[in-house]
Amino acid sequence: MNPVIEFDRVSKQFTLDSRRPRSLQETFVQFMKRTPKSKAEAFWAVRDVSFRINAGESLALIGANGSGKSTALKLISRIILPTSGSVTTNGRVAALLELGAGFHPDLTGRENVELNGSILGLNRAFIRQQMDRIIGFAELERFIDVPIRNFSSGMLMRLGFSVATAFQPDILLIDEVLAVGDQAFQDRCLRRIKDIQEDGATIVLVSHDLGAAQKLCQRAIWLSNGAVRADEDTEEVAAQYLKAVWTTEQTHELAAQAADDRPGSESSEEPAGEGAPQPTKARSHTDHWGSGEIRITKAEVLGLEGVREDVFCIGEPFIVRMWYQASRFIARPAFGVSIYDAQGNRINGPNTIWSDAPIAGVKRKGHVDYIVDSLPLLPGRYDLTVAVYDEFISHPYDHWHRMTSFAVISDGRERQDGMVYIACRWAHQEENEA
Repeated sequence: MNPVIEFDRVSKQFTLDSRRPRSLQETFVQFMKRTPKSKAEAFWAVRDVSFRINAGESLALIGANGSGKSTALKLISRIILPTSGSVTTNGRVAALLELGAGFHPDLTGRENVELNGSILGLNRAFIRQQMDRIIGFAELERFIDVPIRNFSSGMLMRLGFSVATAFQPDILLIDEVLAVGDQAFQDRCLRRIKDIQEDGATIVLVSHDLGAAQKLCQRAIWLSNGAVRADEDTEEVAAQYLKAVWTTEQTHELAAQAADDRPGSESSEEPAGEGAPQPTKARSHTDHWGSGEIRITKAEVLGLEGVREDVFCIGEPFIVRMWYQASRFIARPAFGVSIYDAQGNRINGPNTIWSDAPIAGVKRKGHVDYIVDSLPLLPGRYDLTVAVYDEFISHPYDHWHRMTSFAVISDGRERQDGMVYIACRWAHQEENEA
């Protein structure tokens, strides 16, 4: 099968020169001050990248900011040309790369639709035949004859998406624009993209929304520092990317915590006692409170066979181990945890009293385990709160709000939306006509 998009050892270099004059005035000032010329820096946005995309395939480009994703799309659409290597495309390309890209601010919305259609090589009669469909999808009937310099960013995005998808392109390029607009319009965009997919078009999507990438694309390429780091099934690439991001964040947080814990640091915590372990991660003093008769000295997230883990697959064993130290005998303490998603929504919050697993009392040191045999959370990052209260859950002995974090990645099972995985079965029965 002949590919519709092919990158063959493609590299793209940009020149970075922060002191280069941008106006005649800056040039004159530099001349008068005898400012020495700065040395330009070469930046490789994409370097030695090769891949093929076949007709009808949907591909997601994922990676951190500055990894080369948008540059790759601009190379496909020929907005820019490669420094070396070759980019080949076969078919009509429609690109939705930036808000308002390709629009003239002094022309009306209707005039810009005609202009964009002409650029795509379509005749005027066909463009006008599609005009009502484009305007209706964008919901801009009242504003279509207004110069688009007066459009909001959301209106520009809606018109741009409607134009880019109205003319049945062979290749559709989408760069992060689905993040703009209300939920209803985003849902309509996803349905439109699905229709284009079913018509056999090839789609290349750039998005930081891994959920959208997994919904729309069967394959993903992870770009890192301009190079291909992974090119596989979307679920697998998303899991690898999430794990790498998580590891990087943990490294930065541990470095920051080490700096905070230096002697004399204002944010260092008072020791819990000779040789006592310290909390994994405390965000600030306001995140920690309690009277202190029992102190949680450390919280660990453990996986299979009690090995400490930061990243879990859906369905794996999951244990939170809370190490404590008591200053005196405390009867029936309630140890508990709360799990939050990345947006701060509380997902669950059990404790030993409510779970009918009471602890008779504590008087020295020890640990309490919260055990989940099969973790039901869907892929994402989660924060963990640990606490110990009295038996009436009214008096806090020690409460660490969102003390530590962990991540969940896919294990390859069927896709679901939401926060938790719920095992299910489906049944269908069609009734016979009378």
